[in-house]
Amino acid sequence: MISTIQKIIKAILDKLFTSLGLKHKKGTILFLGLDNAGKTTFLHKLQTNKALRNYFPPTQRAHEESFTHEGITFHAWDIGGHEAVRHLWEDYVCNVQGVLFLIDAVDVNRLEEVKDELDALIHDSVLLNEDGNDDGSESPIPLAIMLNKCDDGRAASNELIAQQIGYLDEIIPFYQEKLGSSDCIKMFRMSVYRGEGYQEALRWIATFL
Repeated sequence: MISTIQKIIKAILDKLFTSLGLKHKKGTILFLGLDNAGKTTFLHKLQTNKALRNYFPPTQRAHEESFTHEGITFHAWDIGGHEAVRHLWEDYVCNVQGVLFLIDAVDVNRLEEVKDELDALIHDSVLLNEDGNDDGSESPIPLAIMLNKCDDGRAASNELIAQQIGYLDEIIPFYQEKLGSSDCIKMFRMSVYRGEGYQEALRWIATFL
C-alpha cells in the first residue's frame, strides 16, 4: 500500500516538475561556508539519501560530485571552509550556476566570522557577475544562504541569524542597489540530518539554470 502511494506521489511530482520546466535540467553548484557547517555531510546526503551523524574530517581539497534531485542533475563542488583555503572560493564561483552557503545555526559564536566571509563573497564582482558570463549574458549567480542543523534545539532563529549577518539591513539593500532586485539571493532553514528544508532551495536554484 505504501509503495503504491509513493509511486502515485512520484508520478504527480514528475508531472509537476516537467510542467515547471525543472525536469532534465543540469547545472554546476558550489558548496561554501565555514568549516563544520555541514557541507560534506550535506553532499553525502544528496548522493546517498542517508544522513550520518559520523564526523567527516575537514575537507582538505576541493572535490566534485554529482547527484540527481527531483529530475535535476547537479554537479557540485565541495570546497573546504577552513580559513587557509577560503581565498580559493572566488576561483570556483565564476564557473558555477549557483552557490549554496551553509551556516551552522547552532554555532552563534561564529556568526561574526560568517558575516565577514559572506560580505567578502557578496561584494565580489564575480558573484554579481558584473563582468558578464562567457556567453555574453550578465545574469548574477544565485546565492542560497542555508541555515543548517536546525533540528538541534540550540539552533538560533532565522531572525537572530539574519540580524547577525546583516541579511535584511545590509545584504538585501546591497543587491537592490547593485542589481535593482534581490531575487537572486534567498535564505533557507534546513536540517541535513532530518532531510528537511534543502529541497526548496535546490528547486529555487534550478529556476536559474
